[in-house]
Amino acid sequence: MNKFKAIVQETYLNQVKSKSFFILCLLPIIAIALIVIIGLISYQNAASSGNDDTNQIALIADSGIKKSIVQKDGDSIDSSIKTEQQAKHKLKNDDIYGYVKVTKNNDKYTAKYIGNEAIAGGVRDDLMQNLSLHQNQLNLSNNNLTSEQIKKLSNKPLFYNHVKSQSNDNKSDDNDIKMGSLQLLIYILYFFLFFYSSITATVISKEKGSKLVEVIFSSTTATKYFIGKITGIVLMMLTQFAVYLIMLFGSYAFLSQADFAKSFIKENSNYVHQIIGNLFNINLLFIIFGLLLGIILSATAGSLVSRREDANKAGQPVFMIVVILFVLSIMFQNNSNGIIPKILSYFPLSSYFFMPIRMINNQANIYEGLISLVILIAFIIGLTYLISKVYKGLMLQNNNEGWFKNLIKGVKYR
Repeated sequence: MNKFKAIVQETYLNQVKSKSFFILCLLPIIAIALIVIIGLISYQNAASSGNDDTNQIALIADSGIKKSIVQKDGDSIDSSIKTEQQAKHKLKNDDIYGYVKVTKNNDKYTAKYIGNEAIAGGVRDDLMQNLSLHQNQLNLSNNNLTSEQIKKLSNKPLFYNHVKSQSNDNKSDDNDIKMGSLQLLIYILYFFLFFYSSITATVISKEKGSKLVEVIFSSTTATKYFIGKITGIVLMMLTQFAVYLIMLFGSYAFLSQADFAKSFIKENSNYVHQIIGNLFNINLLFIIFGLLLGIILSATAGSLVSRREDANKAGQPVFMIVVILFVLSIMFQNNSNGIIPKILSYFPLSSYFFMPIRMINNQANIYEGLISLVILIAFIIGLTYLISKVYKGLMLQNNNEGWFKNLIKGVKYR
C-alpha cells in the first residue's frame, strides 16, 4: 500500500506542479478577465455616452412632476436646469438637444417641446404617461367626487390566463436550453479528453525503456504501478475540476453584482440554472467515467510507443477517437434518435458522448441511461484489469515495429 501511495503521490505532485497544469488552470481566468475588461470598457463607454449633456433634454415643470419623470428617465434629463432661461442658454450652446416646458392652464396640463432635433420617443412616452396620471388626479380633485365614486373609477379589468398546451415561445426557450446544455457537454468532454489523453500518454511514454521502469517493476507489481499512475492523473483532473468550479461560482457571484453584467445575469439566470441542471445529474457521471476511460486508453497508448522520444506521438490513437466522437456528436446532436446514435449510446467507447445527448433531448429515459452507465463502468473495470495484467510486458517492449505488434508481444510477454 505504501508503494502504491508513493506512485500516486509522485504522479499527482509532478503534474500539479508542472507549467502545463498551471496554464490549464489559468486559461479560464484569462478568458473571464477578458470578458470583465471588455464589459467594463463597454459599460464605461455607455455610461459616458449616457451622461453626455448633448444626449439630454431639460425639463421645466413643478417639483412633483419633475421628480416622478426624473426617477424614470434620469439619464435622459439634465436635472440641474431649473429655469427656462437656463434651458435656452444650454440649447443655444448645444449642451442639450432640447427642453420641455410643462404648464397648467385652466386645470389642464400642457407640455411644449423646443429643440434642435426630435425628442426621443421613450422620453416623450414616459413624460405623457406621468402627465396623464397628474391630470387624472387633478380631474378627481376638481370634481368633488365621493370616495365611493373615486373607488369605482379606479376599477381595473380582470385577465384570466388558461394555457392548454405549451406555447411556441416556451418550446423555443426549452430548445435553446437543451442546445446550450448539449454544446456545453460536448465541449467539456472534448476539451478534457483532448488534454488528458495527451498528458497521460506523455507521462507514461516518457518512462518507456528507461532503467527506472525496470527498477520499479522489480520492487512492485505492474498492476499497482498502472493503477497508481491512473489514480494520480485522475486526482489531477479532479483538482482541475475543483479549481474550475470555484472560479465558475466565484465569477458568477461577481458578475451578479457587477453593474455592467448584473441585469444580463438576472434576465438569463433561469437559463443558466437549467443548463447546469442538465449537467449535474447522471450526465456528470458519464463525463467522469468517460474521462476515466480516455485516461486508461491513453496510458495504454503511451506504453506502446517504442522509445521515449516518441512521447509526443503516443496519444495519437486516442486523439483520433476523441476527434471522431466529437464530430459525430455534433452531426447527431439534432438527430440523436436515429439507429447510429442509439447504438453508439450503449457502446462503451462512445456512450459517454451519446447517451447524455439522447437524455437531454428526451429520447432516452433514466433507466436506459443507467443501463448504458453500468455497461460503461463494467467495461472500464474489465479493461483496467486486463491491461494491468499485461502492463509490464507492454512497458518493457522496445521494438520499433508499430503499436499493434508491440501490443501483441506485450500481451504474450511472461
